[in-house]
Amino acid sequence: MKLKAAAVIAAMGLLAVSILSGCSSDTKDFADIMTGIPVGSSDFGYWDVGKLSTDEDLAEIYAEFRSSRQAEQLMNIGLGLFVLDRAARASGIDGEVTVLEGDLNGKDIERRLRENDYIESRYRDTGIWTPQDGEGDDSLGLQKDRLLVAGSDYLRSCIDTVAQEQVYSLYDDQYIRWLVDRLPQGLIVAVHKADSAAVQAYTDIIASGESYRKEGKDKLRLTAIYMFQDSEAADKGGTVIENQLGIAGFTDVKLEQDVNFVRITALIYISDFAQTVAF
Repeated sequence: MKLKAAAVIAAMGLLAVSILSGCSSDTKDFADIMTGIPVGSSDFGYWDVGKLSTDEDLAEIYAEFRSSRQAEQLMNIGLGLFVLDRAARASGIDGEVTVLEGDLNGKDIERRLRENDYIESRYRDTGIWTPQDGEGDDSLGLQKDRLLVAGSDYLRSCIDTVAQEQVYSLYDDQYIRWLVDRLPQGLIVAVHKADSAAVQAYTDIIASGESYRKEGKDKLRLTAIYMFQDSEAADKGGTVIENQLGIAGFTDVKLEQDVNFVRITALIYISDFAQTVAF
């Protein structure tokens, strides 16, 4: 998940927690996807595009996914976005990948790729389809019920991670797992490491996460977790975060601290949120 305004990134980069001392019992689709993301990724964003696309109240948010470069690439090869259930993006110093899951018909997608002049190569039993003319489009890795969209070199790294042969995933990072265990499933979920631009405004931060769920017809409830180096850093960071949320348009802000963890819940209007977020 990308925020359009840098100031809002700083204000919202660490906004999520569910159960401060303990693990969420939710089924976590976003955590399952993280097991196939290279450990070097510093930013991870998950969108439940299946639900976003079918809820009229969330149309403004879904429009941000529909207008993304990745969605446009799929539509250009003739793939209907309605078949997608989940989408995620991860980025780091080594590259960026988009993961798309849903009711995908592999043979039909292969046919459409050939008709659009994509060239196939094989890596670890995965078909990698590369556009012949380039034009800025990424390569596609076609797996069962999953499409990986990335540059061809980084795509191979993601396939290695899925194979899990002495290759670590983002979910294998102990601090990220601790954070994810405390973060509930949401319509949109984001996780950031300390080296992410989204959280560098906070001193001694290790990682942060945000999860957004719909509340009522016109609002989202944010649950955010921030992991700091120690309780002193968490105390100082929590004060800064709480102050920034009001500026960013959040209401009903509640903060809890448990040693080096800060948990925040808050509400934001869907229309306001849609103006600050992009897939």
